[in-house]
Amino acid sequence: MACLFLVPVPIGNLGDISLRALETLKKAELIACEDTRKTRFLLEHHGIKPARLLSLHKYNEKKRLGEILALLKDGKDVAVVSDAGSPGISDPAIILVQAAIEEGIQIVPLPGATALIPALTASGLDTSSFLFLGFLPQKQKDLRARLEQIKNSAHTVVLYEAPHRLKQTLEELFSVCGNRNICLAREISKLHEEFIRGSLEDLLADYDVTEKGEFVILIEAAPAPPDASDEEIIAFLESLETQSAKDLALQAVERFGIGANRAYQLVLKTREKPR
Repeated sequence: MACLFLVPVPIGNLGDISLRALETLKKAELIACEDTRKTRFLLEHHGIKPARLLSLHKYNEKKRLGEILALLKDGKDVAVVSDAGSPGISDPAIILVQAAIEEGIQIVPLPGATALIPALTASGLDTSSFLFLGFLPQKQKDLRARLEQIKNSAHTVVLYEAPHRLKQTLEELFSVCGNRNICLAREISKLHEEFIRGSLEDLLADYDVTEKGEFVILIEAAPAPPDASDEEIIAFLESLETQSAKDLALQAVERFGIGANRAYQLVLKTREKPR
């Protein structure tokens, strides 16, 4: 059966490509790529003459589905690459992947280059859990909702951002989230790779960032809320409409982040109190 290979390519340094990726690109009967010029340059650098290149970007992805799926159904392997990094991560490919899955076509994702993980590991922020949100939405309503999500996130948040929107995004983050520690990762794996670490307040007060290249913004998690007292939790439980003890305990767990056993015991206390 033919396979749809998702092949990561370097985000900067051309040496950051795996032997398996090169072998896959050599054998694929079609390489679908964002920009055929950039992909051809990469392939020539590694001495690969592709069987065929086909453009696949956000403006034509839906139109290309029929042609690519037909090749796969005909038993021909197809490789998908973006201009940089892993296809499908803030880049085209997800619509094609979904369509291929519906057709029962095997998807083979290769591990490889991405800006996300190097930026996170070098940020100095907590890496035990993180929330990747890609590029922020442009519509104000959606943007506000996303900023509130970042404000309340219990995990390190990772964003991608274009250089010309960087300062505005930092100002919006400061306005909604307050003074958080952040890291700006610029031009990862390239000649001018740079990591800028500090607080939003300090960074904006003396803003001196080279607004060139690709940026990853990493924002520390929201501070943990103070532990709620038993009295506060009981008052919350008493404000709710009558529900089962299990449902009430679950709401207390979700609202206050307490353990299930403590929540259940407090539910029982509310039921012991005279009405």
